[in-house]
Amino acid sequence: MAASGNPVEDFCQEATCSICLDYFKDPVTIVECGHNYCRACLAQSWGPLEQEASCPQCRAKAQPQQLIPNWLLANFMKLTKKLSLHGKEGLCQKHKEPLKLFCKEDQSPICMVCNLAKEHKDHDVVPAEEAAQEFKMRTRTEREQMIAGFRELHQFLKEQEKRLLIQLQEVEKEIERERE
Repeated sequence: MAASGNPVEDFCQEATCSICLDYFKDPVTIVECGHNYCRACLAQSWGPLEQEASCPQCRAKAQPQQLIPNWLLANFMKLTKKLSLHGKEGLCQKHKEPLKLFCKEDQSPICMVCNLAKEHKDHDVVPAEEAAQEFKMRTRTEREQMIAGFRELHQFLKEQEKRLLIQLQEVEKEIERERE
């Protein structure tokens, strides 16, 4: 596959079956040419006439009974899925486009194609970086308010402690007087 210049895109392309255009599921390798596909995609592409099977990419004759499970690619897919869940620059699951926008109504990142779809048509959408800055500012403000609230609470508790200690001293003095 051709390199796009974006490592995340290149990584995702390498993890994608050229038949279903989705991440590999149960990947297999065609022995004759070395190309990889999802087992189900390949079976569907060949149909019932497996004796005429060929690689969908290079058209090399293929022996369906000699497909090799690609465990290395299967493990790679597990890592890819983990990375896509934790990656900073994610891709839209639906369109495989970078999530560069943020829909304020749905409170979720979206791609440029999603932005044109009717489900987000009338929504307030901003660039993801702008939304991140807004979130940081809001978080900072909330943090400062929380700290101020804790300071007030701490001051209140100090005053209560002082008042209760004075009351306790007075009770102790009263007890001492009664004892005498």
